Formats: sequence, structure tokens, C-alpha cells
Amino acid sequence: MSREEDDAVALVRVYCGLASADPADRPASAGSTLTSAVVDDAGRLLHVCEISDDAAGYAQLVALLVERSGGPSGAAIAADSDDHTVTSLLSAAGRPLAIADDDSVDDFAERFADDDSLEEMQSPPAERRAVGLARALQAGALSAVTLPAPRDLAGYKQVLSAHAALASGRHSAAVALREVLRELYPAALRAYPDPAEPVSLAVLDALPEPGMLGGTVARGREVSVAADAIAAHLAADGVADAEEINEAVTALRVAISETPRRAAVNRALTSAVAETVRQAVASVRACDAGCEALVSALSSRVSTPVQAPGRRAAARRGESVGELTGLAGTNAGLAGTNAGLAGTNAGLAGLAGTNAGLRSVRPAPAGAEPAPAIGRRSRPEPVPGNVPLASPRPLGPPPVAPAPVTPPPVAPAPMTPAAMAGPPASTLPTRGEPLPSRIDGPTNRPVSAPPPPPPGITPIAPA
Repeated sequence: MSREEDDAVALVRVYCGLASADPADRPASAGSTLTSAVVDDAGRLLHVCEISDDAAGYAQLVALLVERSGGPSGAAIAADSDDHTVTSLLSAAGRPLAIADDDSVDDFAERFADDDSLEEMQSPPAERRAVGLARALQAGALSAVTLPAPRDLAGYKQVLSAHAALASGRHSAAVALREVLRELYPAALRAYPDPAEPVSLAVLDALPEPGMLGGTVARGREVSVAADAIAAHLAADGVADAEEINEAVTALRVAISETPRRAAVNRALTSAVAETVRQAVASVRACDAGCEALVSALSSRVSTPVQAPGRRAAARRGESVGELTGLAGTNAGLAGTNAGLAGTNAGLAGLAGTNAGLRSVRPAPAGAEPAPAIGRRSRPEPVPGNVPLASPRPLGPPPVAPAPVTPPPVAPAPMTPAAMAGPPASTLPTRGEPLPSRIDGPTNRPVSAPPPPPPGITPIAPA
């Protein structure tokens, strides 16, 4: 994988991809590891490394993101699974995270690969998938969001926040140490490209002033004896092996002889320079000690989940998915049968055994305990339709309504007697004969005489 951008300065926005190697691709003695890749806004590869899938690997990833982006919160992260310890800790810390399935990860590895880079095309599959995930974030094919923290890690939010603060402080202390050495001890920067490494810090703490290894030719033998004594002392303290410490001391001695001494830093300031360098080194070491204490606390409470090989690993070994699922169904049936002999919860235990069988390819030993999983969800393989599922059984009898405490209410008796004493009629009443009219007819009315004719008109009598 290309390393041409390893020495670039820290960027404002970076993208990180995390990919796991299949168990068939690594020896059985090797632990669970993840490959991390960091790219910038233009998709250029900045860093690729392997980290362990535990609390120490999480601390290494946080330090890498702080170094490249100025803080772990300024980097979006994409992973191929949320069942890893590192991804669970990232979710618990509130970091933006994107999860992609196996098919999408393989597609991103092919789509966002740099065809012009022969070294990148010949890199291991895990590195190509990690780079593909990082560039998928950079291109917008994936979107990182804040995922809910796992239930068993929700109480470690404060610990993870404190670790992030110490990681940022350690980066600032390392920058301050570099600037102090640039002004007061330039030979140290020539000897050590990264003066904040543990071996470099130990040598600078033992030799904080260039005059301790410099001098005339007459003092050359004395300087050599002093350098050997310091190297032996550091090796006895367990900082590193004797050969590595001798190389570090020799590199500093050669750099001091090749670097001209500045006139401003005279012998009157020797003690002040030595004390300043020691305090700058101590500030970096203090942050390292705090981070180590928090990581040790997390390691004692967080266990690494056991990853079962899935379809991708089976395809690379030449096995078929049907064989894997058949073994899974067999394991599930055995688990359900054993649970049925235990008690009334046999049905639910059988279903749990079925789900567990999807995660294991080979039957587990009889006395082995199941490994605790830290991820929020598992990724089971599909089960064919011919695998029978254990039928659930009721845990207890069905619920029965309790007896009433008081008798049901009764309507009160009427206050007035009924209008009819007899029994109520079952049919509608019929209409009887009409009553005689009380109004006289027209024959009974009196007849009045016609009015007299008007004057001058003689009435005509009827014939």
C-alpha cells in the first residue's frame, strides 16, 4: 500500500475505514486484527496499519485520528461490521460511524481502488476493503452517523471521553516537545524523526542536553563510556532491548557531532535547557500514563468477541454455503434437544440454539462456555427452508379472570305504581266504531227570508 503521504501534516477532515481479515486468511495463532486506512478530502491515502480488536487497538486508532485530523471527533469512520470491540467502543464514545455489509464492502473495494497504483492493487484484501470504505465515505457513498451505544458499554462514556481528552493532550504535548527541541536541542530532531516515541523519550530524559554527549577528541573515550552506561541503564529498566537503545544513543551522538551548537545556547543556560527538555518529555509521558491506565481499565472489562467465518470465507476455501447452514441447523437441533431436557423453557432455548447455530460452523466443545459478544447485533447467515424450527411451549397456564369482589349492581324498584294493573298487551290496539258527531247537519239549520228588493224594482214571482 502506498506510503507517499505518511509525512503529510495533520488535515482538518479525514476519513477512516476499518476492515477485518477472514479467519482463513491468517494463521490460527494470530489474534483478531483490523486493518485501518485513512484518506483525506481528495481521497489520497495517508496511512494504513493493523490494529488489534481490543481496547489497546481502540487507543491506537484514536491516537492515529488525533494525529491526522487534530481530534477523533473530526473523522468519519466506516466499518464492515459492528460486532468488533473497536466499533463498539467507537459507538459508546459517540463517534460518527457507518456500517456496511459484506457485498457493499467488496463493491467499494473494487469501485474506489486506484488502478494506477500497482502496490495498492497487489495489497492484501483486508487493506483494499479498508481503503474502499474510507473512500466511500469521502465520495458520499456512505454516511457516518452517531449510533446508539451498546447496552453493556453505556456506562463507559465518561471513561472514553477522558481517554479522548488525554489523547488530544498527548498530541499537543508532543507538538510542544518538538518545538522545544527545534529551538534548544536541534540535534535530537535530526536523530529522531518522532521524538515522542517511547525509546526517544527515554533517551532524551537521560540525555536532556547535547553537552552530555559532545566534547573534544580528548573526551571521546569518556563520552563513549557514558553513552554505554546510559544504554545499559535504560535496557535494565526495560525500556527496550539493548540493541535498539544502543542504536538510538549512537544516532543522537552522531547528530550532536554533526549539528553546530547555537551561540545563544551557551553554558550559562545548560541547566535551564536540560530542565526544560525533561519537563517537556515528562508532559508527554504523563499523558501516556493516563491513557495506559484507562486502557487497562477497559481491557479488564471488555472481552473480544469470537468471529465466525461467514459466506465470504467459505467461498474462498471452496466450501458451499449450504454445507455451512446444514451444520448450523444440526447444531441448532442438538441445542434445542438438550434444552428441552432442562425444563419448561425448552422451546425458547431451542430458538436461541437455532440463532447460535447460525454463528458457528463447527460444533463447539461440550464444556466450552459461549464467548460474550459486544456488538449490538449479530449477522446470521440465511437458513434454508428445510431446517425445522423447534416449536415454542407456553411458560404457564393461560390467564383467568378473577372472581368478582361484589355482586353486580341491580336497578332500584320504581317509586310510583304502574299505570296499568293488567298485564301488558302483546298486540297493538285496534280502532273501534266511530262516535256520533255532536255538530248538527245542514238540515237542522234555520232558513231566513230573502232580503226585500231595492226600491223601484218589482220582483218576478216564479211560475
